[in-house]
Formats: sequence, structure tokens, C-alpha cells
Amino acid sequence: MGEEPSHIGSTLIYSPSQMKRSLDFITKLTYNFVMKSQTPPDEHLQSIINLFTSGKLEQALAVSNKMLERFPNSVILCNLSGASNAGLRQFDAAIDNYKQAINIKPDYADAHYNMGIAFKDKGDLEAAIDSYKNALNIKPDYAEAHNNMGNALKDKGDLEAAIDSYKKALNIKPDYAEAHNNMGNALKDKGDLEAAIDSYELALKNKPDYAEATSNLLSFMTTYASKKENPNAIVTANEEIRKINIKNNTSKVITDDQVVNFFSKSESHLSFNNLGIKTKLSQVYRHNSVDLNCSRHKSIFNQHDIIPEFCFGCYKVQVEPRSIIELIKLFIVFDQLELTENNTRKCMVELRPEISGFYKGLIYCSGLKQAKKVSQYLDSIVKKSIGSGLSSKIKRGCSEYPTSYPNYKEINHSGAQLMNYREEWRVIEESHDRVNKIQSNEFIRISLSGLNLSDVLIIRKWIDYARGIGDPTADLLNQKTIYYEDIYYRAKARLKLFHLTTT
Repeated sequence: MGEEPSHIGSTLIYSPSQMKRSLDFITKLTYNFVMKSQTPPDEHLQSIINLFTSGKLEQALAVSNKMLERFPNSVILCNLSGASNAGLRQFDAAIDNYKQAINIKPDYADAHYNMGIAFKDKGDLEAAIDSYKNALNIKPDYAEAHNNMGNALKDKGDLEAAIDSYKKALNIKPDYAEAHNNMGNALKDKGDLEAAIDSYELALKNKPDYAEATSNLLSFMTTYASKKENPNAIVTANEEIRKINIKNNTSKVITDDQVVNFFSKSESHLSFNNLGIKTKLSQVYRHNSVDLNCSRHKSIFNQHDIIPEFCFGCYKVQVEPRSIIELIKLFIVFDQLELTENNTRKCMVELRPEISGFYKGLIYCSGLKQAKKVSQYLDSIVKKSIGSGLSSKIKRGCSEYPTSYPNYKEINHSGAQLMNYREEWRVIEESHDRVNKIQSNEFIRISLSGLNLSDVLIIRKWIDYARGIGDPTADLLNQKTIYYEDIYYRAKARLKLFHLTTT
């Protein structure tokens, strides 16, 4: 979500250029009520700013706190301490710093605004909204406060009020790309889909290199096909790529030539539209409308080293293709696979250093009985479409869990499982949810079948990965450029950990 960095320091560790733009604003502030002797010399402030913009937040905090002992009425120092604390995710301390600034200067709109960001990042949406309101009472034309007010209202579930806040931000600042992007997110959740596309386009028109808006538009087009002509190059390329037929008769084998042909056609559309965009994704999903809420479950495991209750009912059917060509064929199978529950599925390259394997396809199932049924059906389709020698396995939940609980991965196919949920974990889960307020996404849209632009960009990344691990079938796809050097070198490094067997 496109939130504006704090006007006196970001609440997150943003890029140095973003933080510098925010912090440069500090030096332009004037405080009529503060005497010169109560403000540190510019060179002292600049030393803190330099530490902050270079990401040395703990040092910046230590220096600003020390300097506050000499200049206790310096609003700038209070806010620098707040920004550093917030960047370190010490939100309560940051809020105290901002309160100190407001006590010194009650009509300081930026301190109210920054405190709103800290409250939102802490998960206290009501307090965040109150802080943004205070900022706007002082400074009604504060576009960034209207935008962040919209974000808080959207997270609260009040889409109409959120959209109204974004409109106010855009009335003040029509070229505000972040507000256009956030408006697109809210309109998408509301179901006003054509308007959502328009908002994403306006975000990119005002900020062509806006990666978040590009990502949101790409993701949105995997679930919705626009019903009107659109001049945006990303939308145009996606529409052309969606016309490429990847359907395959399930009784026939998908040939290597079919894979090479559809990828070549999709690449030509990217070249024709002069698209140099990239994707941060490495997994191709086909979603149903059920939110597995994996980010919440992994957060609980990472913070508390317990396995959430939901994950004990989660099973996955896994296939491990032996080459990039087989992975793309499996992607085609997954795209067209007809399952009773339309189970969420994905194809991916394995990047986690602690997890073995290279290419994977996963289908998520709610229970062992369903997983067995899906596995049996999938094996019959894979044998006809890809060939023999590639079969599925049933696995349990998330691959990271067995690092702490080895028994979790063991599956008893005819009785009780070796490991089950521990009742004493329930109170930990409930406490975690109260603090983090991670909620299930109610606005998941079902993926469209067929090829799309997002798929093609991800397949590009897969090919770079394949070249990194020395997969000879990558040469068939004739991708001369390495688009994702980081993936290429991470893949090369995997060969030192795991052995690759290709067809």
C-alpha cells in the first residue's frame, strides 16, 4: 500500500533517497515560538540525518536522544527520535517522541501525522485515524494525511470513507501517484473494477517507474479482463498475451514445441509494446476464493515457534518437474485442471536455502482425504499431458515447520497423525492476533484461466533460474537476456547445496 514517508522520517526503513526527501523537509521548518538557542546547530542535526538516511537507525536514535538532553524543547530532535524508533519498529517509543513534540508545539501537524503512521504500523487503526484527523484539523490541505487516513479506513473495512479520503488527497494534489494507487486498491475491493484499472493507470501516468502500482495492476489483471479499450502499454500487452492459446487436450502430450511457441509469441508482445517491466514474484498462482492466510500463519511460527491450528488441516499435493520445460508444461496443466473445489495451486522455483528441490508444483487441500483424491486425479492427467516418470506426493502444510517439529511432516495415511495441534498454543495465537491484527482477506478474486502478462514475466524469471542451475532445456526457450541476475546467481549457489537431475 502506497503510504507517504513521514515528513520527519519514515516509520519504516525506506530507501536513502526517500528518507532524504522526507528529512530534508526538517531543515526548512521554522518555529516562531522556539528561540535559536533551543535548537541544535545545523551541522549537529545533519549528522543525525546522515545516520538516519544511511540506515544506521540505532546510532541516529542514540545521538538524537543524547542531544535532547541539551535541547529538550527541540521539536526536530523529538521527531528524529520518533522516526528512528519507528524505523526500528519500536512504535510505543516513537509515539512517546511524537507526543513530546506535540506537547512542545500542539499545532504541529506533521507530528500528529507521523504519530498516525506509528499507530497504524502498531495496528491501532482507531488511534491512527484520530491522529490523522488532528493533523487535518490543523492543516486541511495536507494531502498525505488524507491519503494515509484512507489507508487506515480501508484496513478498517470502511471502503466508502477510504475512497472519500483518497479523493480529498487527489483534489489537493492531482498528480499524487500513491493516492491513485491506493484508490485503485479500494475500488478493486469494492468491486468497481474498471475504475480500479483507471486509478492504477493514473498512478503510472504520474509516476511511470512506480513498482507498486505496476505490481498491483499486473496482479489485478490475473483476475479481471478489462471490457474497454485501453491505451496503457501494460494493459495492451496483457490483452494480446491473453489471446495466445495454451489450452491442451488432456488426452494429448504437451510437446516441447508448443511450450517454445507460446513463450516466443508472448515475448514478441513484450518487445512490441516496449515493456521493460519486471516482477517481484517467482510463483504463478491459480487462486480460488479461499484465503489461506499464509502470511499470518508464518508470522506466528516465526515469532513464537508454534504451528497454527489451521495448518494441521492443510495438506498439499506436490509435483517436482525435472526441467524448466516440464515446469512450464505443469503450469499449463494447472491452469486447465478441473477440480471440484477449484483448489488453489501454484508453480514455482525453489529459492529457500533450507528447503531442497528446484522446480515445484503445489495444490493446496483441506484435509488428507481430499489430498489423496486430488493426487490420484493429477497423476492421471500429468501422465497423459507430460509423460511418465513424474508423479505427485502428499505433504503436510508449510515446508518450514519440520525444522522445529520433525514429526509434523510425517503422514499416517490410515489413522491418527503423529503430531497434532497443542491446545496450549491457542492462547499464543489469540494474543498474536490481538497485537498484529492480521486479518483474512475477504476480497480474493478467482484467477482467470489462460496466459497473462504476469505469468510471462514470472516465466522469464524461471528461465534465468534454470540457466543458473545449468538446466540444458532452458536453451530451447531462446531467452538470451538475463532479466533477473539475483535469481540467476542464487540458483547457481543452490547447486552447491543440492543435486540437479534433468530429463
